[in-house]
Amino acid sequence: MIELILSLALLALGAVVLAQGFINLRGSRVHVKAEAEQLAELMRTLRQQAITENRPLGLGFPTQGGSRAVSNGYYQLEGEHHPKVLRRVTMARERSVQLSGCFWPEMPFTQPPSSTLSNSSYKLNNWQVPFPQDGVLMFLPSGEVLTNLPTVQGEAAVVLGYAIEAAPGNVGGQPAMQLQRVKGPVVVWCSLFGEVRLEGGLGSAPARVAEVVAAGDSADLPGLTSSSNGNPIFVNQPLRSAPLEVSPPANLNTLSAVANGMSGTIRRKRYLSLKVTARDPDGDALWCTWKQRSGVSGTFTKTEDVRMIYDPKDQMWVATWAWHPPDGAVPGDEFPLEATIEDHRGGSATLSGLISGGGQFRILTPGKLAFRRGTDIWISNWDGSDPVIVARNLTRPRWSRDAGAIVCMNGSFGLSVVTPDGRRRTDVCTVTGATWLSPGSFNAYNNRIVVASESAGVVHLGEVTPWDTAQTPSDWPVDHVLTDNIPPGSRPVVDCKPGDVNQVLVSPSGGAPGPMVLIDKSQPGNSIVLPMTGSEASFCSSGEIVYRSADGQVTRAPLGGPVGATASLSNAHFPRSTLDSSGNGPVVVSGDDGGENCLIYQNGNTLTGRLKLFSFPETCTEPDFAY
Repeated sequence: MIELILSLALLALGAVVLAQGFINLRGSRVHVKAEAEQLAELMRTLRQQAITENRPLGLGFPTQGGSRAVSNGYYQLEGEHHPKVLRRVTMARERSVQLSGCFWPEMPFTQPPSSTLSNSSYKLNNWQVPFPQDGVLMFLPSGEVLTNLPTVQGEAAVVLGYAIEAAPGNVGGQPAMQLQRVKGPVVVWCSLFGEVRLEGGLGSAPARVAEVVAAGDSADLPGLTSSSNGNPIFVNQPLRSAPLEVSPPANLNTLSAVANGMSGTIRRKRYLSLKVTARDPDGDALWCTWKQRSGVSGTFTKTEDVRMIYDPKDQMWVATWAWHPPDGAVPGDEFPLEATIEDHRGGSATLSGLISGGGQFRILTPGKLAFRRGTDIWISNWDGSDPVIVARNLTRPRWSRDAGAIVCMNGSFGLSVVTPDGRRRTDVCTVTGATWLSPGSFNAYNNRIVVASESAGVVHLGEVTPWDTAQTPSDWPVDHVLTDNIPPGSRPVVDCKPGDVNQVLVSPSGGAPGPMVLIDKSQPGNSIVLPMTGSEASFCSSGEIVYRSADGQVTRAPLGGPVGATASLSNAHFPRSTLDSSGNGPVVVSGDDGGENCLIYQNGNTLTGRLKLFSFPETCTEPDFAY
């Protein structure tokens, strides 16, 4: 009886042990699944957060510098570059759970692609993670994922289990962790599109699942990133020599003469676009603000600091602001502007000491220039800044008096009128049977365009209206002073006198200098021959004329003489000027340096300086001022 009772007791004890063992094993698997679900949910959260906050986030799986294949935890990465370790997760409940970002030979794992299918500018190797040998999942603002873990059919595997045996191996010649055996596995699959799923067991490799597994030594979780902080720094933009890009940009060919000591110029009632670039040594996000240091305040488009945008391609932070000068600003006014960047952790930097001119901008004297670049018509500010194309396949541009239109040569015997924005073009006339047609010139009222032509050895003046098509120039009365002094073959050009709708200056062009004649439409026969010879003459706003003298010099003079200042350009053509009544203002010519425009400055009665306006590869010539 006693033996029977003892036998029953032992049987019951064995049953309890077996039952207890089963419960423990089942409990460990429950723990693995719970840890896998927690990891999967964190992956989904980080993906959504990366999309919402428009910045990359990541997970790291420790490998102890690539020497250990398993870990009992993982860590979270945050930052557009040099990401920080901001959170660590240790998988320890009643019993530890291990994980490994790994592969197994039963499935066709390959090396992951280095770029996303959407051609995102983000690159994993540019992210500069603190532990590059660890397994990494990088969640992008596009919703996609970059990883250094092997993938199969576009998915990376993170295996969790009660115990994992794995060892360093390689996939496609690149280091990777190879799974050997695992107890109670659950696989978290993460696709390159950011989709996350769980798979219980290891269905593709059942032989690698075992109840007895020698758990590998776990890699240590890294420490949290230090809280020390450095100042952000402004950095030069790609292909530029400064961290500030101003639009419209100053013309560096002329800036030292137009606004010496300034960072740039700005036209009245226009705005500046200000783009700065920076980096932070700690990988912090950056904020930017602009302020005006002194003077009557203009207007910035933003009033508070704004989070900068990270450019993963160039690995820098970018901010673009706009600034309008105050109402009432006049030419010559100067405005000091300052940019400050901050990381909101105590680090900051200012821009003015890093750029030429210290952030000072000057209001530019009004004036526009039209010119031919190659075979097209362009316009710019008078100092050559802010050049833009207006029309193609036209030549010899001439402004209207109000700068509202430009008349150009269309071929050798046609005229076209275009608006400065290029949106409207009218082919106003074509002269057939002529041997020469001059560029047109708007009269003082801008309601007629005067043109000179030559046919059958006779020079004629005529006019057309600006916006009517297919006209034939109406002839002016024949003037014997014109026919006696402007001989056939002289290729005459015309320029209407400012303020007088009847008077036109006629001079030779393209050949030897000759007489220059002031024609008066209202008084035929009373026209006058100027007391100097030259070519390519035009009026200044002061009423004086500027022309190419017999010895090839740029010359200005009153209509009745004497000769004014000259400039020693041996082959200067098409001189144009905005000289005011006091004799100040620039003169522009197509000079002797390969046909490029040169700018000559007028200072009182002395023409000084010679600055090349443009650095385009195409020839720039045939300039004309609007004043």
